[in-house]
Amino acid sequence: MRESKLVCPKCGQADAVRKVTSIINDGTTHTESNRIGMSISGNDTAFYSGLGNSVSHTGLASALAAPKKPSQPSRKGLSAIFPSFRLTCTGSILGLIMLSVVCSFPALYPTYRENPLLIFIPVVIFVVAAIVLMRWVWLSKRRETQILREGDTHYSLEMEQWKRALARWEELYYCYRDDGVFLPNHAVFVPIARMKQYLYAKSGEKRKREPLKLKKDSHNNRS
Repeated sequence: MRESKLVCPKCGQADAVRKVTSIINDGTTHTESNRIGMSISGNDTAFYSGLGNSVSHTGLASALAAPKKPSQPSRKGLSAIFPSFRLTCTGSILGLIMLSVVCSFPALYPTYRENPLLIFIPVVIFVVAAIVLMRWVWLSKRRETQILREGDTHYSLEMEQWKRALARWEELYYCYRDDGVFLPNHAVFVPIARMKQYLYAKSGEKRKREPLKLKKDSHNNRS
């Protein structure tokens, strides 16, 4: 248990102090097992076997676990799944408009013959629809690009914060007596429930700093 000469800032003793990474290593168990199974399909029966791995943690190891790495933003969307989705919709709508004009032309031919200018109405409708749809394609693509750009920026910021938090976590020490963590040469003692908040605290925030007393001898630490 006594692997460090650092004393706890709260109780001032070192006999119950241990580095967090050592607690995690000792509290994590990796298990490999052979698995045998059977599947039945109609009159056929099949047996199969495989190697399974499992990882278990003690309650303390789970509470002291390292900060979780941020997940990369997903790029799945309509344009990613179907690259030509918007253009296909645009072409389909314009095709329906054109088909409607062609199919209605025989019925409206007498009207067009009496007033030839009316024939421009379907043309105007088609052109306006094409402009609106192409604008929709352009704006939606630009909006999606902006969202992806903002997601990448936010992810980069999260990664920087996570790296700083992970670096602090690797230096943490835990006191079994007071159920909290602290950094070497810091007078701040943090309950285990607030560990994540402490790790992600901004580097600009003021913290009390004062050298911790080194363990001189076991007799003094027991007093």
